[in-house]
Amino acid sequence: MSAVIKTATPFVVEEVLMEALQVVGSEPMKITSSNLQTVSHLGGLVVGDILTNRSDYYGPQHFRLERNRWILRHDSSEMNGRISNRLAGKQYSAVGRFLEKVGSAYQMAYQDYLARIAEQERVRLEAERKARVEATRQQAIAKAKAQGYSVKETANSEGQIQLVLTRMV
Repeated sequence: MSAVIKTATPFVVEEVLMEALQVVGSEPMKITSSNLQTVSHLGGLVVGDILTNRSDYYGPQHFRLERNRWILRHDSSEMNGRISNRLAGKQYSAVGRFLEKVGSAYQMAYQDYLARIAEQERVRLEAERKARVEATRQQAIAKAKAQGYSVKETANSEGQIQLVLTRMV
């Protein structure tokens, strides 16, 4: 039996997917070469897969990166669907409902991710600006001293650097 469940949200950023799975309580675990042999799955697992605490007939349901998207691999009949969860009271939900929850959590985590990236870019641009200002300052001071001026540095009320050049004749 096969089924196609399309999500409105493509899962493309691993960090955001891991965060979304954490939020919905799926206890994600990334498969590495060291833990590959400790988990069994009838369909096979590869290094890089992200396991969830949801299981079905084949073993743990997991996400695999295919064509730059993370796809949930699961038994479409949901035979033996269960959650192996350390949190008491967690009930198994249908794959469609699970993906809706993950999609919502992913959207929120993605917005946070975009905000973090924007902040990092702002910080980087500010650092570049400060470096440019410092380089210009150093260049102006060196040029003035080469022409025989003495340089006095002050800051105006707007926080701008002001160089006062004087030359004794």
